[in-house]
Amino acid sequence: MTEPIVKRGIKITGENPMIVLYREGTEDDVVALVSLWTATYSPVGTGRALLIWVDPDYSGLGADAPVGIYTDNAALADYVWQNFYRDYPRIRGRGIETAPPIPALFTETSGGDRFHRITCATGPTMIELEWRDVLDCKQVITYPPGFECSVVVCPCAHGEIRVNGVAARGEVHQPEEWAGSSATLAFAETWREI
Repeated sequence: MTEPIVKRGIKITGENPMIVLYREGTEDDVVALVSLWTATYSPVGTGRALLIWVDPDYSGLGADAPVGIYTDNAALADYVWQNFYRDYPRIRGRGIETAPPIPALFTETSGGDRFHRITCATGPTMIELEWRDVLDCKQVITYPPGFECSVVVCPCAHGEIRVNGVAARGEVHQPEEWAGSSATLAFAETWREI
């Protein structure tokens, strides 16, 4: 007996790790926010799109605090913004969308459960994102308006954002909503319209 096969149209699939840092001792005062798409399939091709906002004052990064979308595929950056972030309240209104995407090169290093690092280089600026000490690994299925999203989520004990070698000030929260941490790796993330 063969199992039934269900085919569904895919909006995007790949990786989408996030880091949200909070002002120390607060529940919801966000000082840095990162979402990085690595698309292995999308209607506009493959590549990476890093959405980032960092408070220049509290983070300690001053004029080096990045805000915007860094990418190696401008069409992907626009696609991700228009389809997944334009109406996302945590990101909307922080100025990420006010400038054109910034061309960048990305490298990735993985140390298993111990660490995962992605570096974004553009001109004189080097942005390093690091997730350390995976706490758990689980598959999660959510239903944002109009979509089904399936993802393998790995919440981490630590997350860090460094710009030109300087770490942004802020703390990771645990637990954090359904993901378990505000520093979360997300693999095999697949969105489909429903």
